[in-house]
Amino acid sequence: MVSEVFAGLSAFKTMLDTAKGLKDINDASGRNAVAIELQEHILTAQAAQMALVERVRELEEEVAGFEAWETEKQRYKLTKCAYSSALVYLLKKSEANGEPGHALCTNCYERRTKSILQWNGEVIISSHFWVCPSCGAKVSTHGEDLPEFADA
Repeated sequence: MVSEVFAGLSAFKTMLDTAKGLKDINDASGRNAVAIELQEHILTAQAAQMALVERVRELEEEVAGFEAWETEKQRYKLTKCAYSSALVYLLKKSEANGEPGHALCTNCYERRTKSILQWNGEVIISSHFWVCPSCGAKVSTHGEDLPEFADA
């Protein structure tokens, strides 16, 4: 992005130098050639400016996404399941706003993705298995369901 700024400034300097040279040209064909060159520099500078404006828009969208995720992630608490070493992000009861309690995959959470763990119906020796629909991670809870909500 810095190189684009310098390229734009360079184009403007070149245009200024070309415009200064116009006053010293007496014949029409020479002025026309310089005017065409000046138009080319103007078009180059405009293209550089449009690229910078687009990049700024992209960065603003990215920042807005980060800010939205920061707000969303405050609604969850990293919680260790009671009878296993499984870690999940549980919705805080105070943040539910009418939503049912649920747990998020820790892998996806760290990648700024909200993926709700789903029980796949599998029970092996009293262990329930919860699966992330996004990344396929499995969480095993020994003889227990996932807690509905996290303590605030």
